[in-house]
Amino acid sequence: MSYPSVRTTEGTIERNKAPIIEALSSVIQDDEKGNILEFGSGTYEHIEGFARKWENIIWWGTVRDDYEQNLVSTRLEEQNIRLSNLRQPRIVDFENSQHWDSLNAGVKYGHVSKPFIGVILINVIHCCPITLPEEVFKRLSPINPSSCPKLIDTSKGWIATYGPWLNDDGTYKSEGDEKFDKEYIKSKSPLLGLRTIKSITEIANKWGFIEESRKEMPKGNTFIVWRVKPQPQPQPQSQSSL
Repeated sequence: MSYPSVRTTEGTIERNKAPIIEALSSVIQDDEKGNILEFGSGTYEHIEGFARKWENIIWWGTVRDDYEQNLVSTRLEEQNIRLSNLRQPRIVDFENSQHWDSLNAGVKYGHVSKPFIGVILINVIHCCPITLPEEVFKRLSPINPSSCPKLIDTSKGWIATYGPWLNDDGTYKSEGDEKFDKEYIKSKSPLLGLRTIKSITEIANKWGFIEESRKEMPKGNTFIVWRVKPQPQPQPQSQSSL
């Protein structure tokens, strides 16, 4: 993998879990059924909370590598976390085509019963090189002819992200964000860093999604939802009169 892992600072997960669940309630109904995928599930603490909140949803998480997969499996085992709607983590490195192929095979051959109704990325966009968010939207795209089978519901599927962002003009929202970006994120790798929502929306539009909403969150974070763009329906051909 060409970029380092960025660990969440202590206490962050517990602090932002409830606000994220509240924000997700705008796109997930209490009685909704289906499959939802989270990229970059880390310690699995967020997705565990989601699975407890929405018991009718089957939750699928991903991690970067074998090391993270073993950490999650060990935590779930040691804490005796056994939720029928929470699947074990899959390894998905956005740069690895074989991992995407494996995810596609899961949908194609029925390991995932239907395409995902939604996809979640928490504190992921600024922790990976700028080329990789496009890989996500391209692979999930409802209009990409090479994406077969479709990983996401092509009629109303959504992608939601949570994290810190730049203003749309490229400036920092606060001195704290600037310090976090320059001294913490970019110190890990110059490939990483805060992005503008506008730049990601441009990528989303290219691959068949539109920005549906933005919600300001605690500590300067923002929750954004992009939804599959409605596709024009073919018009019935008129019959010529003889």
